[in-house]
Amino acid sequence: MYSTYCQYDYPIEVFIPEMPVPKDGFPVIFVLDGHRYAQMMFIAMKNQMLVSEKTKVHPSIIVSVGHNQDEASNRRFYDFTAPAEQYHFPIRRGKAMEPVPVGGAADFQQFFIHELIPYICDKYDVNRARFSLYGHSLGGLFSLWCYLTEPNLFEKYVAISPSVWWNNHDLLRILHENKEKSVTPVAIFVGGDEGDMVDDALTFYNHRLAANLPVQFYVALEENHASVIPATLSRALRFISS
Repeated sequence: MYSTYCQYDYPIEVFIPEMPVPKDGFPVIFVLDGHRYAQMMFIAMKNQMLVSEKTKVHPSIIVSVGHNQDEASNRRFYDFTAPAEQYHFPIRRGKAMEPVPVGGAADFQQFFIHELIPYICDKYDVNRARFSLYGHSLGGLFSLWCYLTEPNLFEKYVAISPSVWWNNHDLLRILHENKEKSVTPVAIFVGGDEGDMVDDALTFYNHRLAANLPVQFYVALEENHASVIPATLSRALRFISS
């Protein structure tokens, strides 16, 4: 799908449960970096649905929002990072980060609002009140930024190992300056072996908890930045279905 806001052609895949459409239409889960995670989530959802009376996981349409493979790394940094007056490129994992184009999250958000979501609503039998956003790493950063800036765009937000560290923890500044007491539920999961990312996620969680807002937090022990995805998929699906 070509976005006029982002000037970019996004690979989009739609996974539809093989079952009758629910009375109110299917819920929809939008999966960032979908070329990596959407099919995995769809398989996990089908398995959970086999015993839905126990798992409480219900069928959803899963929309994979990806990037073209040859430019995915740099494009992720552009789409998933918020605009700012200046940007700090830190040393991560012992290497100085090479400056790349960043700060395109506002346009990426408009892509969802004006192009992708209307398309999904027009083409499929969906329940607009039950749309969720799922993101990992930089995608998790975008999910939390979107939660703070457009809380009613989705019914629920999921951030797995969010890159709160980006731009000198600018997301935490936005969090503390945000005056809107959104009642939109948000879930933040992180791997126990992710070092300071655990502390960052906990900081975000504690802020929401102190404000008595609906937030869920989970540390997947002995999981790293990659293994945390399969380790938390079922928990994420239960959160979204609840």
